[in-house]
Amino acid sequence: MQTIPPRKPTPTLSNTAKTFFERLDQAVTSHPALRHPFLQRMATEQLGLAQLRAFAAQHYLYSRRFARNLAAVISNSPDEHARTLLVLNMYEEIGEPARIRDRVHLLLLEAGLVTGTQLAAAFEQQVNHGAQGDVVSTLIETGVVSRAQVVDLMEHNTKKGADLTHPALFRRFLRALGLDEHALAQIAAIPETDAFNAAYKQVCRDSPWLEGLSAMGPGTECVVPTLYGQILQGIRNSHCMSPADYVFWTIHVHCDEGHGRNIVEAMQPYADHPEHQELMLRGAQRVLDARQHWFDGLLRHVFHESHEATRTSGTRPRVGVPIQISQQHEVGK
Repeated sequence: MQTIPPRKPTPTLSNTAKTFFERLDQAVTSHPALRHPFLQRMATEQLGLAQLRAFAAQHYLYSRRFARNLAAVISNSPDEHARTLLVLNMYEEIGEPARIRDRVHLLLLEAGLVTGTQLAAAFEQQVNHGAQGDVVSTLIETGVVSRAQVVDLMEHNTKKGADLTHPALFRRFLRALGLDEHALAQIAAIPETDAFNAAYKQVCRDSPWLEGLSAMGPGTECVVPTLYGQILQGIRNSHCMSPADYVFWTIHVHCDEGHGRNIVEAMQPYADHPEHQELMLRGAQRVLDARQHWFDGLLRHVFHESHEATRTSGTRPRVGVPIQISQQHEVGK
């Protein structure tokens, strides 16, 4: 199986590290969680609204904690480069409202509030006269735009950006199923959801940082396309909502390609050492084992079946974001 490439070639990667990533890839892609009967039934059966609600409510109880677990891994990491790559993932999860300020001059241009000539003149003034503040301050001071216009534009685009964060898109999915804030407040977790959350929290917050890093990367981000692809198929086939309402799943299957790569890149410097290798293998294995148990519970909760009653041999799935980093190919979260 082909696995995750780096963003660019890494000729200094040792044979020991390459062998480790092949071993890790095999452990992840052969894990039973990736071909669980729950996923198979989600993908192949005509799902009713009640089944989708039952699934979505339990998934909500997991996904609402994801950013906090990611933040714990960031906090535990002593490696500055690893922290930087993980923060890039966090931005994707919760949005980048601070980045709106960096792009205000472009938003002003897009909105027709300034012309290209006016913007160029403001930049030239910044360079030639060492003006204080940024180019937007210069536009305000020279009367090209008003401060009120800039504030209104920032508020509008910050709200628009917030509506496109992953949590916001998941809330859109929940609302399409009739699960508003009041309904979500009444949800009771099944035991397997509580166990999955506890296991995930423990490995991300309280375990050695390389264990948490691998749990978040190969154990989670790298397998999301495979897991969510089967869920997306079932949601689409249910005809219970429009594509815009389930775009959370579409994005995670087709568009979120950098998250797994970022984490695997952060793991590379540690892949030569046996003790580090074992920590990284254990981290991925622990969260996949916990997810398998969670799927056992979801199978019962959504389909009223036990795992034993529906056990099938299955075929080994194709993982969407690969792990190996010795080749140059692409794919996503």
